Amino acid sequence: MVKWEQIGVTKVMEASSGEEALITCKTSKVDIVISDIRMTGMSGIEMAKNIREQYPLCQIIFMTGYVENVYLKEAIDLEVVSFLEKPIHIKEMEEAIQKAAKKLQVMQLHAQVGKQMSVERRQYIIHKLAKELIEPVANRKAIQDDMKHLKLAWEQKEYACVAIFDIKSDENRNSEKVMYALDRIFSEIEHVYFMKDSSHIVFIIAYQKQEEDILREIIRRSRDFVNANTTVSICGVFGRCVTNIYSIYKSYETAVIYLQKFFYLGYQQVLCYAKEEERKLEFDEMHMKAFAESLKELNHKKTMECIKQIYIILRPQHTVLVSCMKGIYLRLLNYVYEEAEHAFSMGNISENERRGVLLEKIHSMDTLAECNEFLQEQVEEYYQNAESLVVNNKIIVQIMEFINQKYQDYELSVSEISDHVYLTPNYMMMLFKKRMGKTVLQYLTEVRMEAAKELLKDGRIKLTEVAIKVGFRDSNYFSKVFHKYVGVSPRIYREKNFF
Repeated sequence: MVKWEQIGVTKVMEASSGEEALITCKTSKVDIVISDIRMTGMSGIEMAKNIREQYPLCQIIFMTGYVENVYLKEAIDLEVVSFLEKPIHIKEMEEAIQKAAKKLQVMQLHAQVGKQMSVERRQYIIHKLAKELIEPVANRKAIQDDMKHLKLAWEQKEYACVAIFDIKSDENRNSEKVMYALDRIFSEIEHVYFMKDSSHIVFIIAYQKQEEDILREIIRRSRDFVNANTTVSICGVFGRCVTNIYSIYKSYETAVIYLQKFFYLGYQQVLCYAKEEERKLEFDEMHMKAFAESLKELNHKKTMECIKQIYIILRPQHTVLVSCMKGIYLRLLNYVYEEAEHAFSMGNISENERRGVLLEKIHSMDTLAECNEFLQEQVEEYYQNAESLVVNNKIIVQIMEFINQKYQDYELSVSEISDHVYLTPNYMMMLFKKRMGKTVLQYLTEVRMEAAKELLKDGRIKLTEVAIKVGFRDSNYFSKVFHKYVGVSPRIYREKNFF
C-alpha cells in the first residue's frame, strides 16, 4: 500500500525474522529497516542493536502494538527514526520513511566529509613525517608519534633510503600528476613522501632485506615511467641506503648531491647513488682565449668549433660542481657581449646590469646542454649583427660616395640619395645616423663646406661662383651656412687663407 517510488525508495526486501534480516543487511545494501519489536526468536530491539553496531548509517523504524516505556527507552538509545503504533496508518508510515531518508542523506554527507578530513589528516601526517626524517637533527618524539598514528613500525626496519625526483614543468598540476603516479609505483613498499617545492618530490622508503627485489622492481618501473613521459621533463635519483631511520638525512644528502649529474646527462633518467670522488675542474684557459680571438676575427667557423670543443671537454666532468660549469659559460657569454659592444656599439646597459641579466639566465639553466645551446644562440646573433654591419657599411660608403659626386647639384635631395641605394628615405637616414653619428644632410653640408674652403683659397673665383660650385643658388644663404660651420664669413676666411 505504500507508494515506495514516490517517496524515493528503489528496492524493497522482506525478512521473516531478525536473524534473516541481519543476513539480508550483510548481503545487500540496506538503508532503512522497518520492524516489529516483539518477534519469535530475536527481538526487534536485539536485531536493531546488531544493525546499529555493524551499519551505523542504517535508519530504523519500529512498529508495535505494545507501547511500553522500556521499549520507548530502548528506541531512543538506538536513535530510532520513528516509533509507529498499530494499527499502522499508511500516511504516517510514508512520513516516517521520508524522515528516515532525509536523516540518512545528512548522515552520509557528514560521513563523506569526515572521511575526507581523515584522508587529508593522514596525508598531512605523511608529509610531516617525511619532512622530519630528512632533517639532520631528528625530533625523535615527533617522528615516533607520527609513525604510531600511521601504524608504521619503521624502527624495526633494516634499511631505509631517499629518492628525489626533479620535475621541469611550468604547471603545478603536472607536478602533482607525476607525484600521484610515482606514489602508485611505490605502493608495494612502505613509504612516505612530500613535495618539497614545485619541482622536487621526495620519497622515503623503509624495508627489510627480503624486500630488496621489490625495491629493484620499483626502481625499474620508475625508470620506465620517467623514460616514457613526454609531457614533462623528469629525472630521479635513489640515495644511498642507511641502516637507521634517524640517519635518513644522510641518504637525502647523497641524493641531493647526485642530482647534479643530470645537469650533465639531461633529464628522462633515474639513477642510483654510487660513491664517486669529487674532482677539480680540468679546463685549459687556451680554449677561452681561442674563443675570444675567433670573435674578434669574425671567424664564425672557428668560434663554433671552439664551442663544440669546450662542450666535449666539460660534459664528462660530472663530479665537478655545477656552479663551476656555469661560471665558464658566464665568462664565454661575457666575451660575446663585450665584443658586440665594442664592434657594433650595441651597449645600451651597464656592465653590472648585463652581468646581472646573464647570472639570472645562467642560473635558470637546468642542464649543460641548455647552457651550450644558449651560448650558440648568442654567438649566432653576434655573427648576424656582424653580417648586417658589413652590409650596412657598404651602404654607408655608397651614400657617401654619391654625395661626394653630386654635392654640386643644388637640387640634390634625401629622396634622390635613398633611391640610389634602394632604401626608403626614413630607413636610410636612420641607418646613416646610427652608424655615422650624424644625419645625411649634416654630412652633405660638411662635404660642401670643405669644398668651399678649398675654392675660397683661390682669389680668382668670386664668392657667388663658389656658392654655385658647392650647390647653393643663393650666395647669402651660402654665407650664413658657411659662417655657422666655420665660425667666420667666407670673405674673412678667404682673406686669412689667400693672403
